[in-house]
Amino acid sequence: MRRLLTAAAVAAAIFVPSSVAAIAPAGIASAASGVTCSSLKGTITSTVTIAKCTPSGGKGYKTATAPATSLAGGGNLTWSKSGATTTVGNTKVTTVTPNKCGKSTEYSFTGTVTAASTSGVGIPAVGDTVSALACVSGSGKITLLKGTTILL
Repeated sequence: MRRLLTAAAVAAAIFVPSSVAAIAPAGIASAASGVTCSSLKGTITSTVTIAKCTPSGGKGYKTATAPATSLAGGGNLTWSKSGATTTVGNTKVTTVTPNKCGKSTEYSFTGTVTAASTSGVGIPAVGDTVSALACVSGSGKITLLKGTTILL
């Protein structure tokens, strides 16, 4: 059960955007929207925040939040300032071996943007791939795998 909750939280945290959701080694090409985020923080039992996203689309697409549990099976990311939402679905979370997270567990998250409340340059669009690598500690803390970014 703990693994299932952890995987669900990782999926939620990663977004997405799931959002969170979209993590890949720096320098790897991103999804069609080209949105790259370099920060992921939260816990499996609360809210996760995806931040430091570029380009921002000029409408406040720099930081998004979501309940950690809402994205495991699909859910909404809400972008600060604009209040716009990006919905992530078709999610898949797997444990990564070998683990690069040290004492934490590494997870890979993939999904697809299934809905968006707005569109434009620098804004995740329907059909865009979402991917991420995250570390989840024994206490449930979620962070981005060092040296990676979230791709939306």
